[in-house]
Amino acid sequence: MAEAGVLCYRTSAVEFRIVRGPSSFGGSQNYYPQIKYDGRWGRVCSLGTAAANVFCRQLGQGYVSGQRNYFYGGSRNSGRNWLRYVYCEGSETSILQCANYDFGRPDSTNSNFCGYSVNSLSCFKSVRLRPYDDKSYGLVSAFKNNQFNYVCDKGWDQTETDVVCKELGYKTGLPLCCSAFSYAYSTKKFTRMGDVNCSANDTSLTSCAFNGTTQRCLAASVFCTNDTVNTTDFTVSLDSESGYSGVVSVTYMGLDGHICRDDWDDKDATVMCKSLGFSGGQAYYHYRTRNSGELPPFWFSNVNCTGNETTLAECSYTGFGKVRRCSDVGHAAGVLCYNKQGTFFRLAGGGQNYGRVEVSVEGVWGTICDYSTSWSNLDAKAFCRSIGFADGSVQKGSAYGKGSGVVWDNYWRCNGNETSLNQCSQTGWTVSSSSLCNSHNRDASVYCYQNVRLSQEVDKSMGYVQIYQGDDWKTVCSTGFNDSAARVVCRELGFADGRAVCCSAFGPKPYLDMLNQTVQCSGNEESTQECITDKFCDGAADGSMNYASVICQNASQVIDEGFNFTIQGGHYTSERNHSYSGFAVVSHLGVTGKICNRNWDNNAARVVCTGLGFKDGLVYSHLRGGGFDDDEPFLVAGVNCTGAETSLENCTFRGPLELDNCSAEAGFLCFNDSGVTFRIAGGDKSMEGLVEVLVGGEIGTICGRGWNNADASVLCKQLGYADGETSNSEDFQFGKGQVWLSNIGCTGQEKSLLDCAHNGWNILDSKISPSFSDYWCRYHLNDAGVKCYDNVQLSIGFEKFLSSGRVNVYSAGAWRAVCSDGWSDSEARVVCKQKGYKTGQAVSGSAFGEYTGPILSSQFTCNGSEDYLLNCSRQDSPCTSGSYASAVCSNEANATDERVRFVSGVTSTSYSGVVQVRIGSLWGRVCSNGWDDKAASVACRELDRRFAGGKAFMQPYRTRAGVPIVLESLSCNGTEASIQDCSRVPWKSNQTCSYENNTAAMVCYEQDISFSLVGGNTPNSGRLELRRDGLRAEICARTWTSVEAKVACQQLGYSDGIPLCPESGYFIGDPLCTRSQFTTGRAISVWRWTLRECEGVEKSLLSCSTTDGWRDGFNTYCIRPPASVHCFNETLAITRTRLAGQDSSNFGRVEVYVPELKSWGTVCDDLWNDVDATVVCKEMGFSKGKALHSAVCGQGTGPIWLDNVKCRGNETSLKQCSSAGLGQHNCDHTEDACVDCFDETVSTVMTTRETTEMPTKTTASISVTTTRETTPTTTPTSTKPTELSSTAKTTTTMSSTVKSSTEQSKSTEQTTSVVTPGQKSTEKPTSGSTPPSSGSFGTFTPEEHVGMGPEMTILVAVLVPILLIIIIAAIVVGILWYKARQRGKASQSSVIDTPVSNQTMDGSLQMTNVMFGMEEINFQNAGPYNITLGDSGGGFTKESTDDKANLVKF
Repeated sequence: MAEAGVLCYRTSAVEFRIVRGPSSFGGSQNYYPQIKYDGRWGRVCSLGTAAANVFCRQLGQGYVSGQRNYFYGGSRNSGRNWLRYVYCEGSETSILQCANYDFGRPDSTNSNFCGYSVNSLSCFKSVRLRPYDDKSYGLVSAFKNNQFNYVCDKGWDQTETDVVCKELGYKTGLPLCCSAFSYAYSTKKFTRMGDVNCSANDTSLTSCAFNGTTQRCLAASVFCTNDTVNTTDFTVSLDSESGYSGVVSVTYMGLDGHICRDDWDDKDATVMCKSLGFSGGQAYYHYRTRNSGELPPFWFSNVNCTGNETTLAECSYTGFGKVRRCSDVGHAAGVLCYNKQGTFFRLAGGGQNYGRVEVSVEGVWGTICDYSTSWSNLDAKAFCRSIGFADGSVQKGSAYGKGSGVVWDNYWRCNGNETSLNQCSQTGWTVSSSSLCNSHNRDASVYCYQNVRLSQEVDKSMGYVQIYQGDDWKTVCSTGFNDSAARVVCRELGFADGRAVCCSAFGPKPYLDMLNQTVQCSGNEESTQECITDKFCDGAADGSMNYASVICQNASQVIDEGFNFTIQGGHYTSERNHSYSGFAVVSHLGVTGKICNRNWDNNAARVVCTGLGFKDGLVYSHLRGGGFDDDEPFLVAGVNCTGAETSLENCTFRGPLELDNCSAEAGFLCFNDSGVTFRIAGGDKSMEGLVEVLVGGEIGTICGRGWNNADASVLCKQLGYADGETSNSEDFQFGKGQVWLSNIGCTGQEKSLLDCAHNGWNILDSKISPSFSDYWCRYHLNDAGVKCYDNVQLSIGFEKFLSSGRVNVYSAGAWRAVCSDGWSDSEARVVCKQKGYKTGQAVSGSAFGEYTGPILSSQFTCNGSEDYLLNCSRQDSPCTSGSYASAVCSNEANATDERVRFVSGVTSTSYSGVVQVRIGSLWGRVCSNGWDDKAASVACRELDRRFAGGKAFMQPYRTRAGVPIVLESLSCNGTEASIQDCSRVPWKSNQTCSYENNTAAMVCYEQDISFSLVGGNTPNSGRLELRRDGLRAEICARTWTSVEAKVACQQLGYSDGIPLCPESGYFIGDPLCTRSQFTTGRAISVWRWTLRECEGVEKSLLSCSTTDGWRDGFNTYCIRPPASVHCFNETLAITRTRLAGQDSSNFGRVEVYVPELKSWGTVCDDLWNDVDATVVCKEMGFSKGKALHSAVCGQGTGPIWLDNVKCRGNETSLKQCSSAGLGQHNCDHTEDACVDCFDETVSTVMTTRETTEMPTKTTASISVTTTRETTPTTTPTSTKPTELSSTAKTTTTMSSTVKSSTEQSKSTEQTTSVVTPGQKSTEKPTSGSTPPSSGSFGTFTPEEHVGMGPEMTILVAVLVPILLIIIIAAIVVGILWYKARQRGKASQSSVIDTPVSNQTMDGSLQMTNVMFGMEEINFQNAGPYNITLGDSGGGFTKESTDDKANLVKF
């Protein structure tokens, strides 16, 4: 319960003010809140956002809102601290009504915290200029619907500018275009104020007419001034680091701006450069936002010089408040100036962003040789950055034409961080003496990029799409990427149009850094950056994302929309049998592209081959040049022919937006005789030898270059064997005939080698130039060999023949596991002998993990002399155990004396690591089930007598190690001499411990092991450390969430805990605790303990999963900061939920309250959907909810408590839903989750004319449902007249309408529509309105709320009882009348049907009566609303009431 407080004073009442303080970093102004009490001014510390709002409104002076600023640096001796830790809900009218720590508490005087960390604030009136607030220019933001909204610039003109500037206290101003002062790539804002139309009589922007719908548009910007506007008083300069190239800067009335690039050309640049003292200049478009600052205004546009002017001021232009639009907001007018002295660069022979690099050295222009200078991409990047781009790439071999004149040499050593070539280290300028260079055949060229680029180095008009983010290039996925997006990309690159190609059209690129955000455009965006959404790409979870590609076109191109199929690489493979091979390609959109091999079958080959004059053909998957060639994209997939077509154009196929993820092309082999046959020859055994291929009866071989086990396996299975592997061809005789195939690329799943990709038939003798690797295939020096087998396989191991694991036998066309029934060491030794080992040991009970495949219904019995398992006797019988047999093979026949050991490796030390024990001659793992500190102590003492004990921990098992579990369900008392003396499940019995289970590990000690908190501000907080025998180790936590923090704190004797931001003391979830602080690695100069994750039920961190346990030695590295935690004696829990950010009970930002931290926090919108929103809305008393994202209801402040919320829908509170954990998020407040709550009710449409006093039909239904006892009743509110639909299912409501005289005098016709069940309202809730709900009285609107005074409330209170009496009397009279009529009519229906009452479909009674001015009133209990009615309007607060905070209120 909150306690009551009083504030006594001797002299004058309490006063409030804000005082100007020093500027913070970045130059923004700070103001400090102060309170005058008893004649002394003092400070207010630790104000939250809600408290800042209350304080500013309390000051009056037109302030409507406030903002808390994080400013640190107040003086310790600047006055007394009157208030600390102020907690406001936001609706208070005075800061003294908010809860606080204690007004004027003695120990708050000159407190270190308040003294050095004084909160400053900013108070705002109904209009702001952002992002500065304290400057005379910025983006216009108006206070509407209880929040500030950007104003759309559509229709924005001088009139609106004057209204804003005068409202802010200035005389006049200038309108600015194009969202001036916004940040990079945020020029378009979400706004609820569009199409603003002011008149000269308006004194406030909010009083102007406007469109209140949410839209995304360029925000209006203004420049306000008290000076006289003089459009001739300005200066022009060059903003440049080099002194000769950069963006043109115009300074007007003290504010720097740019020139719009529209119509900017070399004549304009020449005038600009001559005014700076240069002899000439070249125009370019300078990228404005490379440094991510605010965009300055465009002072000029449409500059038009003749070239003879001496300054830009003499040229014609549009300027100073007259610039209404700019075609490219991201670029401004730039110049490259040059002279006869010094060094200057320019582009030639290309366009604005590409061309030949030319340099002027002491007035002599020439080119640069890319050969002698080792011209690299780093050099190109530095050059492109000097002319305003973000990156660049080298174009080899005079890509944009040969230059003329001298060729300059200069060897640069750029590192990639320079902004100009002149900043790179270099050898100096000399004239080239190379004949190769002086021919201008190697003139250096560049292609510069800004936001987007295409991958192709040869043809820049097509390629896969990459976006520049975070000083790196991210590849765009194809999810949602269409022709509209392609047009935006291509236009940004300087092309006229573009088309999209989906699904990794240039082949697999596993090395690409993919952007896991979809790019979806409408086609009207100026930049691809504006199209980036918050939606994830398909395939992101398993790494199978496809990238998007485009084909761009110039305006002069004539685009062929058709598909024309042709043949490439066609050649006769043999003159003797007249076979012919090649691959099909297609021309589309002016580009020659590939045909995907998916669904490419022999029918398609038959169409191609019969068209070439052959009798038949077969297909193959073609790979160019022995690898993948990405110069041409895939354009067609899914070719489907019947074989009777005369051309591929007549077959069905899919186009560029419906491709498969392709890796090979559509190849074919034509012939007139027989087809292709494979066989094995040349070896001593029929299962082993050279691979021979017969094409039309002509023999040949396969080149062994690239031949691998997958290829061999496919061939062996094709020939009827179980499996196979490669064999050394040197053991066989040389092959003969043609080398038919090379560079085969099978996956192992194909049914025939004909289904595998390769680079063509007999290309060594074809006209196609073979790749370098094909030369190794000549003269049969490297023919492919194979060894097929058909019996036994082991599932685990590293060797050529796997050394251990499940025993599989190939049977009935598939591999099947051997049943463990009757499986013994005799059978295991035969299997191991067959695999090439000396001995083996049987392991039963499915010891190598879960297996879902078939188990052979046979039992083998071997005597040990057999060479193969299939030679042993075999008896068919069902596998009663249901488990498979395993074998562990070894060349070590004798066991050692050792019985316990640590697994060797980097994760083990002499005292810590994974434990293995020996049973007989077999070393195996210990299951984590039953593994505890007692068992670890026994094992440690058995390992080394110097150890006093041990601590158990778990480590994830690396399944490829091939080690079975030999001990499980241990139960030690701690006094045993050996781990094998402990109670356990007998070896070789049916085990229950999963092979994939965590492995037992331990850390041994001679003295003790303990955890402690160090370096914290309080005893219950700090960095967590583990100490072993006096040596301390930091916790390297790969996962450090509230789950791990809770385990750590409970281990230390507390109830709960929350992670601390490393080395800052902020709780996780606080905006000041950034994600990067949790992901920045660091070197550790002590021992470390690496923690993986906890489940939350462990009693110790040592029981949680680890990655590599205790790491010995100094200077190791951890990918995370040290684990820090704040512990609590209470359990941390969310107790309350509320909607904030709007003056509405059903629409707002979702916030939750954690009482132990006394803090409200927001919910991140990751995974936020309508199911989650409905849970929140039900908690608020509504029946449905719609999820809203991106803080559309206003950004919150303070912590972000929840993220990745997942509700099932049956929860009664948001706290019951799963989430990432308290404070665990990767968000900021631009991702705050919001909801729009509503009720499902009856569809009602009624038209009334308010000037006509006609009787209103009033409908009431009495329901038999039971209401909640905890639901409080509320005061009835008025609604508009409604009439129930005869087909709708009704609820328990009664309605009444009371209109004020003002409303009755109107002569307007109104239509009211209420949403039916299952429908969703298309209108946004009005601020201050209450939606209909199961516990509300009708529908509340602001207009009705204002019109209903105390007299109307009394009238309603009187009419309700009278109406009830009339209804009850009507029911009694109706029933008596009805029974009187039914006495003689026994067969009559018993349903009541009178003008007074009838029975509805749900069984409730519905009564009607004719009265004046009455409407539906809902008599069900209302939800937990607080409704205030009065002459000045009303407001709502809506909050769940699970718990109340113990706050002191005045």
